[in-house]
Amino acid sequence: MFTCECPMLEKAALLQSLTWCHCTAGYNKKLFELVFEIPVYVEILQSIRQGFDFCLLRVTFSKD
Repeated sequence: MFTCECPMLEKAALLQSLTWCHCTAGYNKKLFELVFEIPVYVEILQSIRQGFDFCLLRVTFSKD
């Protein structure tokens, strides 16, 4: 993602924590689970709100 998709963070500056990004991770988790019909795990690797140029998420099939 090259823009922050979270409407709650539109006017936010850089953040120290990824806490606010967990809603994006949850949204992507649901999306991938619907597509693949299998549980997935979503990990936030980097965020625009931490100063990176884009958000990067790792999506892996869950072992649960």
